Amino acid sequence: MKVLIIMIPGNPSVPGIYQSFVDQVVADLPIGSEKVYEILHHLGQCNTKTTKRKSVNVYDVIDDHRQSIRRILNHHNADKVILIGHSLGSAVTISLHNELEKDIDQFIVLCPFTGPSPNNIGYLKMFRHPVTRLGMKNLTHTLLLNQKVSQMIFKRWLGDNPFNQHISNEIKKPLYLKNFFSLVGSYIEDFEGLKIQEKLEGMNPKKTFFLFAPDDYWVPDYTKNYLPKGSNFEVCQDIQHDFCLFAKQSQSVSNAISNYLSKNVGY
Repeated sequence: MKVLIIMIPGNPSVPGIYQSFVDQVVADLPIGSEKVYEILHHLGQCNTKTTKRKSVNVYDVIDDHRQSIRRILNHHNADKVILIGHSLGSAVTISLHNELEKDIDQFIVLCPFTGPSPNNIGYLKMFRHPVTRLGMKNLTHTLLLNQKVSQMIFKRWLGDNPFNQHISNEIKKPLYLKNFFSLVGSYIEDFEGLKIQEKLEGMNPKKTFFLFAPDDYWVPDYTKNYLPKGSNFEVCQDIQHDFCLFAKQSQSVSNAISNYLSKNVGY
């Protein structure tokens, strides 16, 4: 049996920080003699190709992932497919659930981000205003040019983790930053139109598993009220929203996923 795992990351998208986590999930997956995976990146956020666009919004990102997932499904022709979405990737996963449900066997939603909340609306408004957004983008690019300074910034922002240097190296290119800031600047309007909370409630509870981080800045606790009735969820106490995981944390999340699949899906 061939099992395909597709991982949609958070924003900014740095696929490398998910590599060890997905490797652990693959190792612990209770099914499949052949296991393959793809870790995606958000539109315009990749240093292996250049994406020149006037702007990037959440709708653009969702449509790009829709096309990528269709291409991956056709390429691998797997027996079982598991789609994992984290943070912004979880919003993409929720948005695409209805149209992909026939092709995806399980949807694993990590830190389900449904849009701006009282926790973060002030932060997002800074990205919304074009003058403030441009100033933050230019300042960020300048700071990232210095390796020591950039690592210090990410250590202060994300704490001690194995990926601060990798993250700063990946996102320092101007086009990457331009697309990232453009995307975050569209959150308030785009999420209002996407109605992610309503789509979340409508997901198939037999095909979804939700995993939360405690005291999540981006995912208020009331998000659990919007989960589909009868769905399975777990709060993983030793992780944070950013998902820059040490090996022990990756193992903890992987165990939660494999236990869910074993107990509730029969894998």
